[in-house]
Amino acid sequence: MSEFTSGHILRAADRDIVRKYAVSGSVIMQLNEQYIAYLIEDTYNSGPAPEHIQLLSEEAPVLYFYNFADHEWGYQLIHQGKEIATLHIAYEYEEEMVLHTAEVRYPESDFRELLFGGTLEKIREELESASVFEQKLQELFDNSRPEQFQLLGASGEKIEQLLEILSISFINRNINEAMELSDKFKEILGIEEMSYIRHERVVESEEYDELF
Repeated sequence: MSEFTSGHILRAADRDIVRKYAVSGSVIMQLNEQYIAYLIEDTYNSGPAPEHIQLLSEEAPVLYFYNFADHEWGYQLIHQGKEIATLHIAYEYEEEMVLHTAEVRYPESDFRELLFGGTLEKIREELESASVFEQKLQELFDNSRPEQFQLLGASGEKIEQLLEILSISFINRNINEAMELSDKFKEILGIEEMSYIRHERVVESEEYDELF
């Protein structure tokens, strides 16, 4: 079964702050001694965080982590209402870019029309000839900002380890090698338990500590 993980990670010491902003139906579960997971129904990947998460981040740093193992993984570190570090790794990033470009250019057209009409292939050829895919890969880690994880208690040694792995040189410019990065990232940060964790599954299994 493919992994589907999505949730917010905070320091265990910030549990009371989470309680202040928790919305109906959300849950808290203890990941380990250092961290808790705050899970809500919304899954927003690389989109903007919900308003109550932004408000929560005014008082405590919040790490939103997601891993859809066959497709993508990433994070947003939110502090004082702003995203201060982000990473989004889509294994099919070329297709993602092609589709996004098509949606912007042809908002009235559906996917089947774009696909079978040859529009997607023409856009792919255009982006490839302009080296857009290569540039996007080069920029993959530009906003990862590992140094900001000190806000979650990461030591200087751990930040150095994050700096090493969150780089284009570490994956040898091969997007497929980035699939293994999520496990390395979790191991370094100390959130290995954040696997197969999502709101729906935790609520159904009643593995949470608190339900709001």
